[in-house]
Amino acid sequence: MDSAPKGKVLLVEDDDQVRSLIRMLLSTNGYEVLEASTGAEGLEIAEQHSSEIDLLLSDMLLPELSGYDLAQKVLELRPRMKILFMTGYVEGEIVQRSISELGASFLDKPFQPSTLLARVQEGVDSARNEVA
Repeated sequence: MDSAPKGKVLLVEDDDQVRSLIRMLLSTNGYEVLEASTGAEGLEIAEQHSSEIDLLLSDMLLPELSGYDLAQKVLELRPRMKILFMTGYVEGEIVQRSISELGASFLDKPFQPSTLLARVQEGVDSARNEVA
């Protein structure tokens, strides 16, 4: 049996219930999940984690450090990491700026588990196929 994870995801979500559900969904589907409840905590994990992280899955609106600011800082440390924002409060200008500047993808809340899994796998595949 193949025990290697499908990918490693840094999950940053301030709502404990939402974060727990997403962690459980990703973990039971073969992903290794690192989790944080604030942008600052997510940045600390990105700075201290010793191996590659394929995908940052982050809410846009976070305490301490916004998802956008977190993604900018994480990409400085880990330029191959892909970004998938999830939010229920998206303004067009913010989305367009984030996509053009960060190469980020977006997933509107609420979403179906199958949609989340497909988008996470797209991000992981993209990170792993990128030339170093």
